[in-house]
Order: sequence, then structure tokens, then C-alpha cells
Amino acid sequence: MTGEARAASARRLLLFNNALSAVTNGAWYVVNPFIPLYLGTLGASAAVVGLVVGLGSIVPLLIAVPSGAVVDKYGPAVVAVGSVLAYAVAGGALALLHSVWAVTVAYTLLGVSNIGFAVSAQGAVASLSPPRDRLTNFGYYSLWSSGGAVVGPIIGGLVAGRFGYVAAFVLLAALMAPAFAFANALRAVAPAPRPVVSLANAFHLVGPILRRAGIPAVLLISFMVVAAQTLQQSFYPIYLGRAGLSQALIGVVFAAISLSSMLVRSLLRPGTERLGTTGLVLAATGLMALSLGITPWLRQFALLAGAGALMGAGTGLAFPLTMNLMTAPVPSELRGVAFGLRQAVQRVAMVISPIVFGAVIAAHGLGAGFVVGALILVVAMPIIAKVSGTFERTAGHT
Repeated sequence: MTGEARAASARRLLLFNNALSAVTNGAWYVVNPFIPLYLGTLGASAAVVGLVVGLGSIVPLLIAVPSGAVVDKYGPAVVAVGSVLAYAVAGGALALLHSVWAVTVAYTLLGVSNIGFAVSAQGAVASLSPPRDRLTNFGYYSLWSSGGAVVGPIIGGLVAGRFGYVAAFVLLAALMAPAFAFANALRAVAPAPRPVVSLANAFHLVGPILRRAGIPAVLLISFMVVAAQTLQQSFYPIYLGRAGLSQALIGVVFAAISLSSMLVRSLLRPGTERLGTTGLVLAATGLMALSLGITPWLRQFALLAGAGALMGAGTGLAFPLTMNLMTAPVPSELRGVAFGLRQAVQRVAMVISPIVFGAVIAAHGLGAGFVVGALILVVAMPIIAKVSGTFERTAGHT
């Protein structure tokens, strides 16, 4: 195969990979903003909602690194196809079984699938992209993923408002038909040429990866970003419902969050050139803190959508940056494990955040939970600035 043919094949596979991310993330957002509200119809309190979301992240945490090892050894298609099937099963379980425990199990299965989608898709981008194009291609991947997240909550809100939550769960399962075709196309993405990873030694490789320059700093910011995002995703729907917004309007608010995340992708390269990697990460963290901090004082639909959009802008900048920074110091044959490690750290945040903030909210109210989240992000900013040298050295190798 000529170099031009290989490049054309890589572009086609990246397109399939991005389409898979758009469909699966859209399916996730068809139901995710409404899980807390659905739990409320089952009699769950805010603390129970936090517990369900936290418990649903424990199993995904445990399988994140092994999932990366499977991607390294066998390629991304195996994990992507398995995740599609698990999504379909979870959608069916939510539609047929109506209890808090059933939601917990289904949410766990969705979380496992999201790990698979993230590790396989990010591994495919890293594998198919030359170093000079990697940040741009991660931006495109995130753009498509955000596109699904814009459309998903609008459709989910309309379906749930018109036909009920069960119809939204059925739609989630149905969307896995096109997702399966896209996932299956990734069989053409070859595994690492010099595989050194197996399920048996995957966890033994975590230590060497952590000792790579910049990796601990990347994982720290990943943890903080996901903790803030999980706080919003877990309890913002409840806050919006108490502010009097309908299911359709709640879907529009979450679409605004995703649209904001999508629009800021174009700022990645000029932002890093102007502010540096650290400056852009600090700006993203500040936007997320502002989003959470102003929420308790807002009641109007437009203002609540605007506050949510600030969170979307922050995550829209931070996620592609941390994806790219994870690839620079890590050999190609270990990138699946590296992305699995990043997902594991993010799942730790997804376990801790809803449980801790659920307890704060149960004791002091929804507003207090958002304010505490904002303060934690503000406190984290000097820590991020302190490790700025590590970030810049890492970015310099991309």
C-alpha cells in the first residue's frame, strides 16, 4: 500500500471512529440527564442518586486498565463491539426493570461500555494519527463526540417528555444498530506492531507509565475535571427540575453544555500557542469553577443554560488536552494501557464526586454542593500552576 493509500485509509477509519463516538455519546445523553429524575420517580433522594452514580463507577474503574491492554494487544474493534452490545443490554434492562437496583446495575453496565468506547476510540486516534496531527485529530474526535452530546439530550428530553422515560431507554438500545456497524469497521485498525501487553501484565505496566514525565500531572487535572463534571451531571438535572424546567428544557440545557464544549475545540491550537498548555488548562478550570459557583443564584432558563455552557467550555478544552498529553511520553505499544489508566483515574473521580457531594447536598442543600465544588476547583488551580513546567515539557514533545 502506498503512502497516499495508507493516509486515505487512516482518514476513512478516523471518520468511522468519530461517527461511532457521535452515535454512542448521543445515545448516552439520550438517557443520562434524566437518570437522576427517573430515580426520583422511584423514590430516590439526592443522596441515593449520588450513591447510584458512585457505585455505578466502581466496576468501570476496575476494568479500565485491562480494557486498554485488550486494545493494545488485539486492536480497538474488539472492545468497541463489546461495548456496543453492553449498551444495548443496559438500555433493555432500564426499559424492562423498574427499580433503584436495576438502574444501578444498568448504570454500571453503561459505565463499563463508556470505558470501552473511550479507550478504543482514543487508542484508534493515537494509532492512526502522525504526531503532528494528533492534537488536531483528538480535537475532531471530541468535536464529533460533543455533536452527539448536543443532539442526544434534546431528543431524549422530547422523547421522555412525550412518551416517558422508558421510550428514551428503548431509543438508547435501538441506536446501537448503527453503532455496531461503525465499531465493526474498526477491525481494520491494527494492534500495536510490537505488543508487550497482556491482561496478565497490564497492571504491572502502570508504574512505568506513571514514572513518565508529565503523566501524574495529566492524571491530576483529569481527576479534577471529571469530579466537577460528575457533580454537574449528577445533580444539575435535579436543580433544573426544582427550578421549574420541563424535561424538554432540561434536555436543551444539556445540549447547550455540549454545544459549548463543541465550539471551543477550534480554540485548542491557537489557545495553546497563545497561553501555553498550562494557561489553557487553568482557563478551563476557571470556567468550570465559575459555572458551579454561580449556579445556586440562578433560576431562569437562559441563565441556567449559560452557566452550564461554561462547564461545557471548560471540559471541551481540558479533555482533548489531557488526551494529547497522555500520548506524548508513552510508547505506542503502551498507549492503550495509558488511556485505560486515565480512564481509571477519571472513574475514581466519578465514584468519589457524587457520593461526597451527595452527602453535602443531603446535609446543606443543592446550592451548597455546587459552591463546595467551585471552591475545590479554585483551590486546585495553584497546584496545576505549580506543575506547569511538567505540562509544558510534555506538550513540547507533541
